[in-house]
Amino acid sequence: MKYIQTKPLRNIALSAIIALSGMASSLSHANDNRGPFFGKSAPGKWIIGGKISKVDLNQADSVDVDAAGIVLGYEFARSIGNAGGTSTVEIEYISGDDDIDSLGGANVDVEVANLFFTYRSAGTLYYKVKGGLSATEIEVNSAFDGRSSASETGLAGGIGLGYRVGDLGVIELEYQLDASNADLGILSLNGLLEF
Repeated sequence: MKYIQTKPLRNIALSAIIALSGMASSLSHANDNRGPFFGKSAPGKWIIGGKISKVDLNQADSVDVDAAGIVLGYEFARSIGNAGGTSTVEIEYISGDDDIDSLGGANVDVEVANLFFTYRSAGTLYYKVKGGLSATEIEVNSAFDGRSSASETGLAGGIGLGYRVGDLGVIELEYQLDASNADLGILSLNGLLEF
């Protein structure tokens, strides 16, 4: 019998997303889903969606990996300051692999799991700022150098622009930079639903 070994980062990210999904389901079925946030009653909204990304490995040669991911989060209902912006906590999981010609046709597999706190300004067209933790796994399979892998965890941050589509959700373009030794830059297009 053949055993399939999955990567630890993928297991952690998927477990966290499943746990948050369960919390969202149980809260949506409750009679009153209000809970205490910042000492006030804040019903908030759940966020779920997807993203398509270009992951820049920031090497001397131009090395970009096509990737896709999922986002799950919670938007707190209480506004931030007088500006009326909102804050969220979000978990992201991004995965991609590509054959890179500049690396001699090597296959590069990238997985990223993020935990971010995000601020979105008020308005239909808005800006966002996010910061938090990022865990990265990079694996390179080369015919010349064999197989190598690296795992890094560190701080990460990002900025972006977004557009609110009524009460349905948002479309965003964002850039994230990893401050760990992985030094990844990730350009993403997000589509998120709010409920």
